[in-house]
Amino acid sequence: LTDRTERFFASEIIRSVLFEKLGKELPYCCEVRVTEFKEPKPHDKKPIIRMMATIFVERDSQKGIVVGKGGQKVKDVGIVAREKLESFFQTKVHLDLSVKVDKDWRKDKSKLKAYGYIN
Repeated sequence: LTDRTERFFASEIIRSVLFEKLGKELPYCCEVRVTEFKEPKPHDKKPIIRMMATIFVERDSQKGIVVGKGGQKVKDVGIVAREKLESFFQTKVHLDLSVKVDKDWRKDKSKLKAYGYIN
């Protein structure tokens, strides 16, 4: 049992895949926020969780690293993350990832609070 939400676990799974796929290239100032999480309805014939997540970085250069040439890096992250999310939730998952710059978010107390780093 846990007091953490499904969104929290989804964001941590995506973040872990970022570390796996990008290794030393990964800017450690990445934050993953699940912006939409729609569970399947009980009567759905093909149950699927639909989620949207945003990967926040602090600089445009970091965004380029995460996105990769032609979007290939973020696509690879999305594929592996979706597979891990499906395993975790035991159902199909549609994952839509985006990457955005949130300039110097680690220096902004209100953003640190919003992202759950401080109370």
